[in-house]
This record gives sequence, C-alpha cells and structure tokens, in this order.
Amino acid sequence: MSLTPPVSPPICWSAARRARSTAADRSRIETRDNRGDRDVGIRRFIEKLLVTLLVRLPRRWLLWLSGSQPRQLEGKTLDAQVQFLMALAAKRPTIDKLPLDAGRQMYRDMTYSFGGRKRQMSRVEERRAPGPAGDVPMRLYVPEGLPAGPAPMLVFFHGGGFVIGDIPSYDLTCRYIADVARCQVLSVEYRLGPEHVYPAAIDDCVAAWRHISGNPADFGADPARIGVAGDSAGGHLSAVVCQQAKWYGLPLPCHQVLIYPVVDISRERPSHQTYGEGFLLTRDLMHWFMAKFLPDWVDRTDPRVSPLLWQDKSGLPPATVVVAGFDPLQDEGRDYAEALKAAGVPVTLLSCDSLIHGFISMPGVVEAADKALQDICAETRKGLAA
Repeated sequence: MSLTPPVSPPICWSAARRARSTAADRSRIETRDNRGDRDVGIRRFIEKLLVTLLVRLPRRWLLWLSGSQPRQLEGKTLDAQVQFLMALAAKRPTIDKLPLDAGRQMYRDMTYSFGGRKRQMSRVEERRAPGPAGDVPMRLYVPEGLPAGPAPMLVFFHGGGFVIGDIPSYDLTCRYIADVARCQVLSVEYRLGPEHVYPAAIDDCVAAWRHISGNPADFGADPARIGVAGDSAGGHLSAVVCQQAKWYGLPLPCHQVLIYPVVDISRERPSHQTYGEGFLLTRDLMHWFMAKFLPDWVDRTDPRVSPLLWQDKSGLPPATVVVAGFDPLQDEGRDYAEALKAAGVPVTLLSCDSLIHGFISMPGVVEAADKALQDICAETRKGLAA
C-alpha cells in the first residue's frame, strides 16, 4: 500500500454550514457540565452512593447478586466487581438503543457514578485551539503542588467510539491523571459523528496538536515534556496525531499512552469474536459506532482510519500500550505494540487481565481499575520525565 500525503477528502456539507453547526455545538460545553447537576443531580448522587456502597460487599456476595459463577475465559478470571457492574448494566438499554442525546447523557452519568471522588486542582481553565471548522474546546487541569516553571503536560483525547464522550464525561478521569501522574492534563474535545463524520475528529485533534506544540508557553508546558494519551477512540486519535505530526514535520509528543486503542478497523480479530458479547463493549455496539462515524466511501485501510496500517512506524514516540483482558479490542492493541517494537520504538505493554473496556472511568467502584489507572499514571509520569 502506497502512502500519499493524508489530505482530508471533501465532505457532503459546506464549510460554512459546518462552522455554524460547530460553533453552536461548542458554545454549550460549559452548560453540559452543569446540566446534569441541575436536571438529574439528586438521582446521580444517589446512584453513585448506592453503587459505591454495593461494590464494597464481599466478592462472593457480588457474584451471588450478579447471578452467576466467576466468569473465566482463556485462563483469565473477570474481576468480581466488574461482573457485578455488568449485571447492573444488563438491566438498562444499551447506548445504541437510546436516542443519541440520551445515550450521551447516560455515558456522562456512568463516568460520574463510577469515576470516584472529584480531585481538587490548583486551577482548571477553559481553552481553545483554532480548528478547521471553528475553535476546538480544551480544558486545562493543573494539579495542586506542581513545581513552578514549565511543567510536563499530557494532551488527552477522550473515548466514546467517535460518537459519544466529551470533556465533562472525562472530567474525573483527567483530574485523577493530573493528580497521580503529577502533570498538567489538557483535555481536547473534538467533533463527533453522526453530526460530523470522518475525518472531522482527526482534523480537530491534529489541529489542536499543531496549536499546542507550537505554543507550549501559553499552557505553561515544557515543550520537551508534552505527551498524548487517550482511551479507545481517543487511543486511536493519539496514535494518529503522532503519525501525522511525523508526516507534517510537527514537534513530536515525547510519549504516547494508548489505552485499549482502536487501531485497525479494516478487519476483525479473534478477540472480537471471543469477547464481542457480554463484556459491555459488544460487536454490535462497535458496528453502530462505526456506522455513525465512517461513511461508506471511506477506505478502512487508510492509515488515518486504521493506524496499525501506517507503513513506517520508525521514529514515532515511545509508547505505553494498555489492553484489557476481557476487551474485544485487545488483539489489535497487542498487534500495535508489536508493530511499534518491530520499528524500533520503545514500548511498555500493560495487560490488565481481569478488566473490561472502559475501565479507566471506573476507579471509584472497581479496585482493580484503580490499581490499573495508578500503573498507567506511573508509566505516564516516567514517559513525561525530562
């Protein structure tokens, strides 16, 4: 497969219409933070309290409440707290069965309920970066006790299948990472499908990186210690940003943290079959996400769609790749780690065998997820070290 400069193909609506729509969407980012508190604050608080209390029951009680024996596959045992939470989730409609706005709100509610305590920051600031269809919203988290002077910074791209997720959905996660990894975190919000299909998300994230890497002093960041990170779709975007930065001659991130990333949409792997049903992220849900984000005309082997297929991976930033043992995406994550190693890129692979896709949003209710996120933060801190 030959590589040509990755120029985004035209899309079916005018740039002016996109800009108007994007401006309207993004003017509501602060409102989304508070809308859940205003409309469903009491319900969310009670739900969070109940779940937090229930998951502290003895493991054997959790398994009894989940109605089954410990789930085991390929020599791995699913965490009992995760199994209990999945039993609770099975009583609710899945995101793809809800109206889009309701599904997005349900995702925000889930990350709030499962994310643990709200860690205090020295400051939290709303920022913007110029993008191809209007400003790209960002939020800067600066933890308490960070030494004065240019600081390490992690640019974070959220997950959600390119269809759900936003800055508020990952507020608790970004606060956690900033506090434990001892770095600033800059959370980037990009356009989502189906309102804005491929390549909108990629264009926004590359534009954000161009602005951030070109203006580190504006963020109080050490230009030599700026990394990228993301989970799921955000892991895909982090990998693509690194590749595009190399292609266009932009400053490279000093480290990339790819958490259960989507890196090859061109084909299925055995883990899609083995873990594609019954572990929160299902094959049907993955197909639903892709149908909302990728139009039929898009080539699934385009490296921006499937970054595993990028030919020359040499010279890309050192990587931490994280996979979950009960995640359908684990095979492609492992394959990407091996491909980076084969190209001479230093790689640390973290395998969280008892966990499922989405676990970084669960440290408040799953002890193993909290431990795994601490490990991710430790690797992040090392990766951002001078």
